Amino acid sequence: MSMSMILRGFLRLGAVLMLSATLAACGGDDGDGDGGQSGTPPPAPAKPELRCAP
Repeated sequence: MSMSMILRGFLRLGAVLMLSATLAACGGDDGDGDGGQSGTPPPAPAKPELRCAP
C-alpha cells in the first residue's frame, strides 16, 4: 500500500470525525419530544447560550 493511500485514509477518517463532532454539537434533537408544539414557550436561559450558525 502506498503512502498516499494511507494518508488519504487518515484524512478521510479525520474528516468523518470532525463532521460527526460538529453534528453532535450543533444538530440533533433537543430531547423535548413534542417538536416545540407544547403551547408554552420554554423558559428564558439565565446565561447566553452558544448557538451554531444556520
